[in-house]
Amino acid sequence: MRARHGIQGYGRFSPKQRRISFRTVTKKIKDTVVAAAYFIAIVGFIAVLVWATAKTYRLSEGAEKRKRVSKTVRAGLTFPVSRIARHLRKGKYSERVSSSAAVMLAAVTEYLTAEVLELAGNAAGDAKKNRIIPRHIFLGIKSDDELSKHLDKIIFHEGGVLPTMNVMPTKSKSKKKPKVIEDKGDDEE
Repeated sequence: MRARHGIQGYGRFSPKQRRISFRTVTKKIKDTVVAAAYFIAIVGFIAVLVWATAKTYRLSEGAEKRKRVSKTVRAGLTFPVSRIARHLRKGKYSERVSSSAAVMLAAVTEYLTAEVLELAGNAAGDAKKNRIIPRHIFLGIKSDDELSKHLDKIIFHEGGVLPTMNVMPTKSKSKKKPKVIEDKGDDEE
C-alpha cells in the first residue's frame, strides 16, 4: 500500500532517510548534550545568585532568624486552632470563616473539656479510682447544675443512673404464719 508523495506506510523510513550516517547521529547527540549542559549551568548560576542575594538580604534585616509561632501558641490554648479552622472551612458551614472564629471555638471547646474532666476526676476520686470511666463522666456532669441542665437529654453509654438516697425498700410479700388460738375458759368440771 503506497501512501501519497512517495512515502511508504506509516512509521517507515524512505531510502533517503535510511542513508543517515553514524557521524550525523553522534553529532546531533553531542549538540543536544552540549546544549543541555549549557542550560543546566546557566540555571545553576542563576539559582546561586538568587540564593546569595536572598541570604544577604536576610542577614541585613536582622541577626537572628524569627521562628514561626502557631495560632494555638499565640492564643495560649492547647486545642489546635488551625485544625479547627480547616474543619470549619471544609465543613461548608458558611462561605467565609474568620480566623477569630476558630480561636473562639477552640477556646470554648477547651474550657468545656477541662470542666468536664475536672468534674469526672472528682467523681473518680470520690470512688477511690485512679482512672476515669464513663460512669465518672456521667456522675460529674449530673453533679453540676449548669452542665446537667444543658446535657439532660444525653444518654451516656455505660453511664448508669444517678443514685438516690430517699428510696424506701419495697415490702416483700411473706407468708403469714397461722395464728394459734388458745382456749382459756373452757373448763369442764
